[in-house]
Amino acid sequence: MGYVSMKLSEAIASTKKYFACEDGGAIVEFVALAIPLFIPIFIYLNSFSSVSANEQIARSMAREVLRVYVISENDAAAQDISGRAAQLLARQWKLSEAEVASLRTRMDCSHFPCLTANGRIKLTLSFIDEETQRKVSASAQEHLSPWL
Repeated sequence: MGYVSMKLSEAIASTKKYFACEDGGAIVEFVALAIPLFIPIFIYLNSFSSVSANEQIARSMAREVLRVYVISENDAAAQDISGRAAQLLARQWKLSEAEVASLRTRMDCSHFPCLTANGRIKLTLSFIDEETQRKVSASAQEHLSPWL
């Protein structure tokens, strides 16, 4: 019995010495304290990237829809074709159905009708980002030729 109790006391002493050593303590503290602080940062960055991508889509769509408007024959045709172009581009760039449904365009013209020589047309396009419920908006502007 003396041999077993001596080995047991050596094992206990060795275990106490092992747990008293602080090697690896920094790793445990990092995992326990820092990782939970990074979770909100990752959530924010994911949300930011979604909104940022949709803002880029809105800017590109505004430019393209306005180009379609400007090259049209007259204002009536321009309204129709640019509206269809906005819907087509929204689906092509994979906006969700809710985002496509919330898609709005507004034209501001310096002359009436809009397609008048030496005029300026500004198109503002907006929709609601489905993930963040934030309004995404972009504008594009064209100056018409004086020889129109």
